[in-house]
Amino acid sequence: MEFGPGGHEDPETTFALVGRPSALRLEADGLHHPRTPRGGGFAFTRYEDITHLGTSPRALWIGTRESVYLVARKRFVDERDPERLVRALLARIARRPGGDAQLAHMAELEQLARTPASLRATYGLIIACLLAFALELVVGDSVHAVGYYSPPLVADGDWWRLFTANLLHAFPAFPVHLVLNLLGLVALGPLVERAVGTPRTLCVIGAAGLASMIASGLHSSVGVVGVSGVVFGLLGALLWLEFRRGDQLPAWWRIPRRAIFVVLVVSALLGFAVPMIAGAAHLGGLLGGGLAMALICGPQLGAGPSPAWVRAAATAVVLATGVAVASAGFEIARPGDYAARQTARLAHLPNISAGELNNRAWIIAVDPDSSREELEAALLLAERAVEETQRAEAAMLDTLAELQFQLGRAEQAVETIDEAIAQESGEAHADYYREQRRRFLGEREADDRPELPSVPWRLLPRAQPEEAPGLTV
Repeated sequence: MEFGPGGHEDPETTFALVGRPSALRLEADGLHHPRTPRGGGFAFTRYEDITHLGTSPRALWIGTRESVYLVARKRFVDERDPERLVRALLARIARRPGGDAQLAHMAELEQLARTPASLRATYGLIIACLLAFALELVVGDSVHAVGYYSPPLVADGDWWRLFTANLLHAFPAFPVHLVLNLLGLVALGPLVERAVGTPRTLCVIGAAGLASMIASGLHSSVGVVGVSGVVFGLLGALLWLEFRRGDQLPAWWRIPRRAIFVVLVVSALLGFAVPMIAGAAHLGGLLGGGLAMALICGPQLGAGPSPAWVRAAATAVVLATGVAVASAGFEIARPGDYAARQTARLAHLPNISAGELNNRAWIIAVDPDSSREELEAALLLAERAVEETQRAEAAMLDTLAELQFQLGRAEQAVETIDEAIAQESGEAHADYYREQRRRFLGEREADDRPELPSVPWRLLPRAQPEEAPGLTV
């Protein structure tokens, strides 16, 4: 696209659209255009407030001082109209006082948008998450056990969890958590990295990751995994760029402000309404990423050279993450059974919720590869969880009964599952506990564990909803 006054003529002032509004109109001092890509009312933008224009195979982009607006190309009655509209707008801008300077600024943004940019921070983080997920699949539960974020474990010396928890994801056999987070990185990471370069993006990632975990720990002692605290940190960085430097960004490096606010509102509602989602971690990541961007964003946007202190901070983020991963690996590699060692340690740490104790105990109880040492340690967790809930939670009693049965204590398992049956009011779950009782009595095969009725929740380690493990989804 060429920018400049160069004899542009714009006899057209109305461009027909499919649907409502039915047309896009040029007035004497500004442009009437759809507010959203597919409609949703008119917005009016003065010509002097336009910062950048662009077209793509799918849309027309109108960057302004207030936001960016998209009009889907298929909404134009004539497929040639997006380019005609851009030419008409350039002609009108050129004729206004200060138009030459405005067009020169638009040309600079066009050049910036077409400058190749490295996306090493974004894709490096994506690769790290994929590798961690592969390790979870290949190595097993020890990877999750050594890396998930737990405030009591961090306080007891496991500092690396502040970093490794961002790389881990739940449900290795059901990777929706991972996929959703990686889609967020793919969508937001390039927008930040193109705007401020790789070193500054690494600083945003590091700040957001730490802030999300710390915020989660301040809000709850429940364990957390997932990189979406970083995704929200990237969103916070984009939010700061949009409101403070939006007029210096090419149109297609921006997200409409209305869309940002909708995402924030929906995420806030889900984060604090759905027990599985760690809303505090999202909020911490958002604030951490926005604050980091405010501190490190230089006067010039783009992937140009960064100051030495920014490069040093980015290097520190990479090194700290590498050392954290190595420390976690060293813990797993130490002689002895790491899972049993950590499980026994959990049983004696303060400030661990009954839900987390029960989750860990159940994972070990149903894992056919669990050693007797692990099962004995898990029994301590289950006994503590049951006592802390005053033997009033059927699911936790079931975990205890399962471990008693696995350890050859069938009579104790029957007594415990009878308590669960007495506690359970839902008929479907009561049927499950009765089938467990039959199994403990030898009326079902020992390895024929009945399936819980609520299958989607069963994908999680066992916990009551209010104590479900936090996922920074």
